[in-house]
Amino acid sequence: MKRIEKLSEKVRNFDPQEEDHIRKEIEQLYTEIADTSKALTQAQEDLKTITQEFKSRSSAKTEVDKFYSFVKSQTSAELDIATLNDRAWNLICMKKFAEAIKVASKVLTIDPKNVKALGYTGFALMNQEMYDDAMLYFQEVLLIDSDNPFALNNLGYICYKKGIWGEAIEHLTNAAKQTKDRMAALYANYYLGLVYYDRNMIPDAVKFLETAVKLGPNLQEAYYYLGLSETKQYEFRKAVKQFEKCIKIDPESRYGTLAKEELAKIKPLIEPEVL
Repeated sequence: MKRIEKLSEKVRNFDPQEEDHIRKEIEQLYTEIADTSKALTQAQEDLKTITQEFKSRSSAKTEVDKFYSFVKSQTSAELDIATLNDRAWNLICMKKFAEAIKVASKVLTIDPKNVKALGYTGFALMNQEMYDDAMLYFQEVLLIDSDNPFALNNLGYICYKKGIWGEAIEHLTNAAKQTKDRMAALYANYYLGLVYYDRNMIPDAVKFLETAVKLGPNLQEAYYYLGLSETKQYEFRKAVKQFEKCIKIDPESRYGTLAKEELAKIKPLIEPEVL
């Protein structure tokens, strides 16, 4: 799809001035895909009805039975589940978490052990800060697939938010080491950076945050916490560089604004010529 290819190119060559345009384009594409998925699902149901009517009216019973078996194989539960899971993820990306949970629940009615639907439900709950409920879904995923990167990463984040440090480190370390899901590895390293930053283990925090920005050079929040970490180590020149990188990505965002505030505090501590 040419629009997606062009969008991918824009993201690879990210220009902060284009951020609002890119965000709107992503939202528009997700909306169009979701609408198309709904239309395809409805068309599939209409075709089933037409086929059933054709079967009841046709006189060549043997041939029609063969044809109907083919149609059933093309409109299987697996196809319905894939469509619903795609719709649930689209809704999550548009931050419509309650709607996403409803769609994922339809999948779980058909297949209670569907890993994607369980994971998406947990992710939607997590983004609404319903951590205890979200944990149950991610734990269910791990019972089915013990190495699932998506579940390990998000369960680790929840444990971090709840202050369960040991379990957070265990889950996130496993997610960071795996190579199946690059995005899970990126955020696992970032979350590990936060865990060690909050525990005041700053060298470890720096190590994981630096790995995070290598995997995701536009992860703005990682640069912000790198700046804070370097400040705690009294490495003010290094902190300035990290805050400046954070601001460059998006000066008007939350982390861009916070980085500007921190930069204003530490710049007077450094001689002008050193900067």
